[in-house]
Amino acid sequence: MASVQHRALKSLPTTSLPWLQLKDHFVQTVGPNAGQGKTLGPLLVLADATFAPRSRFPMHPHRDMEILSIVLEGDMSHHGDGANGQVVKPRGAQLISSRDGMFHAEGNDTDAPVRMLQIWFQPNEMGGEPQYFYRQLPDAPGSYVMAGDEGMPLRCAVKVSWLDVEGSVKRSAKQAYVVSLKGALEVGATKLEVGEGATIGSGEVELKGKGAALWIDVG
Repeated sequence: MASVQHRALKSLPTTSLPWLQLKDHFVQTVGPNAGQGKTLGPLLVLADATFAPRSRFPMHPHRDMEILSIVLEGDMSHHGDGANGQVVKPRGAQLISSRDGMFHAEGNDTDAPVRMLQIWFQPNEMGGEPQYFYRQLPDAPGSYVMAGDEGMPLRCAVKVSWLDVEGSVKRSAKQAYVVSLKGALEVGATKLEVGEGATIGSGEVELKGKGAALWIDVG
């Protein structure tokens, strides 16, 4: 059986602004401690962000970073270089391979809150023209690759999967990170509330409950 190291909600750095509620699972992205925190292989950032209605980040640059945004609730808007004006809906994802550099801003152009995960991966190849990719998962419950395949290629040895859990799902990995997206789930003997994560060691683990999880293979 794989080892499971729990990341409880109370242990995650939290940023509370009038327009943004954010919890960082790894390196912090905003606030006075931005840039601090541990990584997991090429997994640098996993930010769980909720935007207030009619709000967005300021326009900002990225270079040589793989940026995966996954929408959980509401409609996320993307503005800036490339894919300008794109809207990503729940169970949808946008991947930006920033390469030689781009400017953008994610946000919420609607009257309802938007919750999303943004994940940054360190690429093992640098440079080139920025690339944008998009994927919308079907509504039917199942286990789906979200990124790390031909349709959503990552420039690092990572695969990201969306797991709809009803009953139990077994997964094995050399090293992985899992986040509960919907519903309380059990990962091995560890209970994950919504928004909590766990680092998974080498071996097999069973996810039980009724909800959804994001599984990131990083080994």
